[in-house]
Amino acid sequence: MIATTQRRSSSRGISRQTTPISCALRSLLALALLTGVASAAPWPVKVLHRLMDPFRTNPFRQAGTSPCSLGFANCLLPETSESPDLPIETPDPDRVVTLQLRALHRGPFAHHWLEFDSSMGKVTLGYGPATLPFIDAGQISLQDSHGNIERISGMHPLPFLGLPPLNYRYAKPPGSGHSIGQPISMTVAQADALAERVGRTKYVGPYIPIFHDCRTYVCAIQAKVKGKSSLPCYLLFKGYW
Repeated sequence: MIATTQRRSSSRGISRQTTPISCALRSLLALALLTGVASAAPWPVKVLHRLMDPFRTNPFRQAGTSPCSLGFANCLLPETSESPDLPIETPDPDRVVTLQLRALHRGPFAHHWLEFDSSMGKVTLGYGPATLPFIDAGQISLQDSHGNIERISGMHPLPFLGLPPLNYRYAKPPGSGHSIGQPISMTVAQADALAERVGRTKYVGPYIPIFHDCRTYVCAIQAKVKGKSSLPCYLLFKGYW
């Protein structure tokens, strides 16, 4: 009888201990479900979204688009426009453009990004930490000549240390800085495919200084455009020499 009573009391104690854990899991699940709420949600919901960002398993994006969405959207004329139909110039997909490595200044700590011409104008592409300049979630940044910016951030390698991402400008405005090294030739079709591929990124690697930072990222992009392996960028730190 005493043993039975002890077992019952111990099972009650275990249930009491597991109750807070189950409540916490339910709370996290509820917060995850809140991510499907429309952008017009009240500010407490937006705060919860922001706090849950580092725990997402897929990259999430932050876009500021004006006058049209980044890169390849159609900027349509008003429906009530009385002007006659204007001819639409279709860019030649075989036209040769360049992919340039750019920086604001020289030195081992200078930030590097890429700039190239697409069918919708110049586009810049950069990479860096989402919040802190150390081991952090990575953030890819795209910017076009219209001032549209799109940021795609990944999950922190240690989720419990993750912080909400900040809106850094790792892709500088087109024309900023100066060119470094020899530009890479490619066609407009290849440039468009590059911008679309980056915009559809499903996994953003964590930011690790020297091993996976802005220089290794742009080095890997350059290697892919050339049709070469990106391993030297990571194993031989090619982005630094």
